[in-house]
Amino acid sequence: MDLLDELESMAINISDTPIDMVISDVDLERWQILFGLSRSEAAQAIEAHRNDFTKTRISDELWAAVKSSKESDGFDREAYEYSVNQKRSVTTKAPTVAIESGTFIVQLAGPLHCAEAIREAAQLNRTPHLATGVGEHGQTQFCEIDASAKIRLLAWLAQHHAGFRPTIVRLGKAKKDLCSHTLAPMLGLEPTLPLHRAVDDNFTPMPGQYQYPVWYFFYGTLADPQILRQHLGLEDEPTFVPAHVCGGQVGTWAGKYKALVDASMESKVFGSAFLVTSREQEDTLRFYETDKYDVVRCRIITEDGALDGLTFRFNGIADLEEGEKEEQTVKPRRFCTRGKRGGKKDKIRNLD
Repeated sequence: MDLLDELESMAINISDTPIDMVISDVDLERWQILFGLSRSEAAQAIEAHRNDFTKTRISDELWAAVKSSKESDGFDREAYEYSVNQKRSVTTKAPTVAIESGTFIVQLAGPLHCAEAIREAAQLNRTPHLATGVGEHGQTQFCEIDASAKIRLLAWLAQHHAGFRPTIVRLGKAKKDLCSHTLAPMLGLEPTLPLHRAVDDNFTPMPGQYQYPVWYFFYGTLADPQILRQHLGLEDEPTFVPAHVCGGQVGTWAGKYKALVDASMESKVFGSAFLVTSREQEDTLRFYETDKYDVVRCRIITEDGALDGLTFRFNGIADLEEGEKEEQTVKPRRFCTRGKRGGKKDKIRNLD
């Protein structure tokens, strides 16, 4: 469409816009059903569509051709015109969308009414985790997906439910995606390389994705008992075990935050081991660390032996020059292991 045609189209749209823009209850109900909107969202969408002077109009000939089938689906001419414009808008904008990273939650609503519907729409291998939240309208359910799943989900909606606007919120949560047949991701190692692969076909990497309780290695602020106690809501002093890991190096990012990154297996970082007892505790820690970090496997070395555990690895570029100085200050903290000061230290069980 050239400039003159576009200006002519805008002029027609302006002249056809009613002065008294009354939105009927019938229109509101129709848009709620067709596009999965709330009543207020439907009113906003109708008003925005009627005030959009750049929208593509449906010709009389086209509407005459599709009127019968579209009306049987619940559309009137205005709703059908809106759906066509939504599809074209998504198609036009899709190539310029930046690739995101991170974790997202999707509200169960409209065509995405259950976890299985999200699994099919986003082409997931398994049904996503379901969570329940409480908002101003009562309980609401969400599913957790990653960035690539979000892209596939939006593409599916654009094709099959163009007018539906899903509620998707980005979470600042450390990514956790542990492989079920290799040790990946592993601090200081690339387990998918041939020299690091397991010889036994029946090998089961530990810890598993949803294994609890699970040992975590802390090297920064989480190794502070007051901070950990506050964030986990612990009644007693947390149980820490002096420990170190190999294959890592501590740097900084943003000039102040500690950042554990991969290094040679000869490199050691000292800190503390802590037993995370539930997924709820782990999620709290993942939100605390944010999506600047990933959960990775590691071997946690204590004076009583080695533990298969997890830690938070920075996924950006750390300042290692400052980190080399910082690493010398990351000392193991010694605390009682019964949750109170002055208690007798218990032995760690299930060691190699």
